[in-house]
Amino acid sequence: MTESRRLPVAALVGSLVLLALCASGNGVTNQFTYDDRYIIQLNSSVHQLDHWWRLFTSSYWPPSWGGDGYRPLTMLFFAIEWVVGGGSPMIYHALNIALYAAAGVLVFTLASLVLPVGWAWLAAALFAVHPVHVEAVANVVGQAELWVAVAALGGVGLYLRDRRRGALRGRTAIAIVALFAFACLTKEHAIMIPALIVAAELILVADPRPLRVRFVEARPLALALVAVALGFLGARSAVLASVGFAGFRPFVPFQALRIGNTDRVLTMFGVVPEWIRLFLWPRHLSSEYAPPEIEIAQGVSIAQLPGFLILCGILGLAIALWRRRPAIAFGIAWICIALLPSSNFLVPAGIILAERTLFLPSVGAMIAVAGAAQWALERWPWRAPRVVLAPAAAAALLAGIVHSARRTTVWHDNDRLFNQAIVDAPLAYRAHYMLGAWEFEHKRKRIGEREYRQALSLFPYDPFLSYNLAEQYRAVGMCEPAVPLYRWTQALDPRFRVSHSELAWCLLNLGDYRGARTAALRGMERGGIVRYLRTIIAVANRELAKEAEKKSASAPRKTHESVQKTTRRGASGGSDHLSKPM
Repeated sequence: MTESRRLPVAALVGSLVLLALCASGNGVTNQFTYDDRYIIQLNSSVHQLDHWWRLFTSSYWPPSWGGDGYRPLTMLFFAIEWVVGGGSPMIYHALNIALYAAAGVLVFTLASLVLPVGWAWLAAALFAVHPVHVEAVANVVGQAELWVAVAALGGVGLYLRDRRRGALRGRTAIAIVALFAFACLTKEHAIMIPALIVAAELILVADPRPLRVRFVEARPLALALVAVALGFLGARSAVLASVGFAGFRPFVPFQALRIGNTDRVLTMFGVVPEWIRLFLWPRHLSSEYAPPEIEIAQGVSIAQLPGFLILCGILGLAIALWRRRPAIAFGIAWICIALLPSSNFLVPAGIILAERTLFLPSVGAMIAVAGAAQWALERWPWRAPRVVLAPAAAAALLAGIVHSARRTTVWHDNDRLFNQAIVDAPLAYRAHYMLGAWEFEHKRKRIGEREYRQALSLFPYDPFLSYNLAEQYRAVGMCEPAVPLYRWTQALDPRFRVSHSELAWCLLNLGDYRGARTAALRGMERGGIVRYLRTIIAVANRELAKEAEKKSASAPRKTHESVQKTTRRGASGGSDHLSKPM
């Protein structure tokens, strides 16, 4: 490459870094928010490096918070950042911003292999300022998304570069396998990277040889990728044996409403329009997407039809443009593949929708948008669209910077984030639930109770919500309102282990000894703390014995009084009405 060509490319890359910094740089002063507190701030396992190898045998979420997920490299990075920065959140946010800028540059590198340089820059620039990325960048735990995106873009870009020139080189294959292994140990959805490589091969590589010949040539790489995937899944299954194949417990409303696979898929058809909106018009953002704001399907309904038609139309468009406009087809394929792990279409996910999970899919969305803009401009015979293109693109980039920078400040601290959540999603029960939990934690109990009650009124099917409110009442000695909430929790989920112990305690304090004993026995059946429950049973039995003694002691006295009364009546001539004068 000559010096005259290097300068423009260097300028384009520099401008992308600048755009990413303008959109996200103010997040460097953010604190630990939302999941950051449990994964990092309150998690002692990522506060030192003395036994760093143990992170490879630990779940991502601490056992006390569910023990979900397997992301050992992400945890190792968190530990390194904690030690280097002394626990300051600034170093975490600085690294997130740097990874974001790197991802923008890698999007440009990949898009340049698919589109002309100018259009590739537009795709990367739109990516660099996209407001839907704020959650992944401004929230520290979004770092996993950023690492996977960097690895996926690097791996697919390397593959496509070599294949556009001819055969895949051995050292390139080794680098791709290494990036795949790195990404898998960073976050689970990296398991889809081989599918992205297959899409690139089928859509973008102009190879006249039969597919059978091409796949035979790619067999060593394929076998290596499969070996890495199987090794990762094996290690993950060993660590997360109690969670299941998905690695995360299903979204709580799915569990609470006992949603099966069919209704889960139907629910996600209803979410498809929201995905499209967030990719193309992310004006309204939220940290919470939950029912009843998002409808949980319980059978087929008309609400799922728009999403089904949109999805079919997009897939049909990708097939139709496979040969004519491969950049658009590849962008659509990238979106679909990258979305699959968190989409609930294949396996149950721990969320129904989270903006951070759209970070990697948005790469394909922006490539498709730039490809569609190029196509439209080529088909338009007049000059006017060409004249307005540059100002329109500039306006879109400026709007993205402003919106992203403003949204980044929402993630500055939990007070700001949780209070904004009920503004952004007033009908999402989890927005009120999270604010209520935060208020209770900071001893603002009236506000906490109000938000919990609001969440219960919106969605009275989350056993964790009813249980946690009951616990708040019990903590201040208010067992009367706590008892019905404990019973409601058990009705929602009979396997909810801990509620039986607390219910037994409250019933004991309310004097319902028989009910306390029954609840304690059920708690023991479900694996409660045996010593604690035996104590409750012993106290209940003692009090019931005292009541029985009182009843037995009062029985002879009552009998004696009855005999005396009968004797008196007999001496007076019988019953009262017979002794009255005629």
